[in-house]
Amino acid sequence: MTQYWIVRDGARRGPYKESEILEGIERSSVRASDLLWVDGMAQAVPIKDVMANFGSSPSSEPEPTLEPLTPAVSSPYRPPAARVDDFPQGAFDTVEYAGFWVRFAASLLDALVMVGFAVLLGLMIGLLSASLGFSVRKGNVWPNVIALGLSWLYFATLESSERCATFGKRAFHLQVLRDDDLERIGFLRASVRWIGRWISTLMFSIGYLMQPFTPRKRALHDYIAGTVVVVQEPYSRALVVAMVALGTIVPIIVAVMIGIGMKTFVGR
Repeated sequence: MTQYWIVRDGARRGPYKESEILEGIERSSVRASDLLWVDGMAQAVPIKDVMANFGSSPSSEPEPTLEPLTPAVSSPYRPPAARVDDFPQGAFDTVEYAGFWVRFAASLLDALVMVGFAVLLGLMIGLLSASLGFSVRKGNVWPNVIALGLSWLYFATLESSERCATFGKRAFHLQVLRDDDLERIGFLRASVRWIGRWISTLMFSIGYLMQPFTPRKRALHDYIAGTVVVVQEPYSRALVVAMVALGTIVPIIVAVMIGIGMKTFVGR
């Protein structure tokens, strides 16, 4: 299905369906002077030049005053990472909010990324310490502090980036957006959301378990930060199943192996 972007005064909105473009023309929220951009076009073209293709003509009614558009931070012909709507609330009704299992799978993938990065960083620090003659004492809190800081920067930086998602969420085409207008969140809000994740965890994970039963499928940390998690485009169900299986079966296997090892040790 073709998706369209509206460009006005160097700022962009979209993507929209053809039916939404037609609705905007009828309501005069899309002007004949606006530019229209479709993926693959070298540059945007005036919408009045392609109006006939939509089966409409420019509205003769006075153009209403619209709220200022968010200034574009890059080329105005590049589609935005987050959808911003100028149309009636009905357009928001088509938004798909991420369910419990896909968010769980994305979290597991993020955990694997974080563990891999922590192991690599630990090896680098260990080799550097050994070469300089330093030794890491047991009970040193600095590794935990560093790990906590890296976790904060990982989630806060990536969720407030142009992609609006961590690497785990990107794998499933999810985005973290503001709950009121579905726009990209800032670093401060992303930091509040990261703190909220700990609150959700410390409450015996009730903050996570409540997510399937709330409007727009929001977890406790989503309410704390004023965010929602949306599905940008269809994701792989097989990958969700694989990640959930990995996150549930592997801990069971590890626990069984530890149990067998303990029995063997005690038996001696």
